Order: sequence, then structure tokens, then C-alpha cells
Amino acid sequence: MACLINVLYGCKKETSKTEAIKKIDNNAIKKDSNAVKTGLSIESGKMVYNEIKGLKKVSNYADGPMQSLNLNFKNLAFKIRYIEDRAYIQYAVDGRIIQDWQFCNANFYYDSSYEIMEKDSHLLYNGVDFSGFLLFPSFTEEYSTYFVYEFTDNKLQYVKDVILNMTPPAETWSNVHTFKAIREKNAIQISLTDNKGKEYRFEDRERFSENESSGDHNLSNDLILLNSKK
Repeated sequence: MACLINVLYGCKKETSKTEAIKKIDNNAIKKDSNAVKTGLSIESGKMVYNEIKGLKKVSNYADGPMQSLNLNFKNLAFKIRYIEDRAYIQYAVDGRIIQDWQFCNANFYYDSSYEIMEKDSHLLYNGVDFSGFLLFPSFTEEYSTYFVYEFTDNKLQYVKDVILNMTPPAETWSNVHTFKAIREKNAIQISLTDNKGKEYRFEDRERFSENESSGDHNLSNDLILLNSKK
């Protein structure tokens, strides 16, 4: 009888222990689940825009009143036209003009060239909401800088000028490197990752004024030339 009582007591004790372990495990699972949900929630609050390495670039820099650079990806088309020291951009989706000719912030003449401008132009894209950013080389004396344009399916606009306040190793630029943008709420972070996985983050510069840059030239004459050569 004593043996039977001991067995029953042992079974009851083991059952209680098992239930306690299950309770602890369930609580742990709930905590892990909540942590995952929180992580996903934080991550879902960010939009990531990756560089399109297959961006099609077609250019014509022959002597004449106007030079051209076309950037194409899927159904997106960006036309850039150079007239003397001025640049203009037109944006179309599926052949429909979203943004007609507007002044474009881009450095292609100050310690630069059409070819450098073309090579150093980048498109960052998010396929979820079909939007992204264009990076064009800016003006600098020392560090790498870019003009940042944002595009969606219904607009194209200049948003800011960014600078890399440091000098990465020279091989960073000669080796494979990738640009990326992350939007969290209203903040946009532009970064560069080298072929070893090291990330360099750009900082915002004082906003560049398009009106100050384009106000001195004869816009109406430029538009006549732009619209005469599609």
C-alpha cells in the first residue's frame, strides 16, 4: 500500500512538474512571439530601396546645342538633357509623362563631365510601392556628395543633398559597391556598402535651391529646344 501511495505521489509530482514546464514554455513562446511581432512591426515601418544595377543608360554627347542621357528601368523612363551649364529632366511611366521638363540638379561640368555624371548616377527602387530615388553627383571640394530625387507613380521631386563626411579607401569606388536608401516615417537615410559589407552613411547637407541655380538663364528658350527634340 505504501508503495502504491509513493507511486501515485510520484506521478502526481511529475505531472505537476510537467505542467509547470509547459506553462513556462508557453510563456516563453508568447514572449518570443511578441518579440517577433514587435521586430516585424519595427521593420515594417521601414521602406528599403535597393540600387538597380541593371539600369539602362543611353547617351549622346556629340557636339551641338544639347546633349542627352536616358535612364530606363522596366516601365520607368527618365530623360536628362544638357544645355550649356544647365540640366533638365523629364519623367514618364508607361510612356505617359508624369513630370515634364524641370530643372535638374546635377554636376556634369564643375570638375566633372557628362561621362562622370552618367557613371555616377544611381537608381534606388522599391518594388512594393513602385517608388524610389535617383542620385546625381553634386558639387564638392573633398567628399562624395549627391543630389537626391524621389519618384513615385505620380511625381518626381528634388528632396535633398547628401554628403559622405569621410573619405573611404580608394578601392571602395573601383570595386563593386552598392547604394541603398531606407525611409522611416519622414526620414530618408542614404548609404553605401562596399564589397566587404562595410556600410558608409551619408549625412544631409543644407538644402540646395533649384530656383537659385536656374533663375539666371532663359528658361523659355531652353524649353523650345527641349520640346523640339524628343
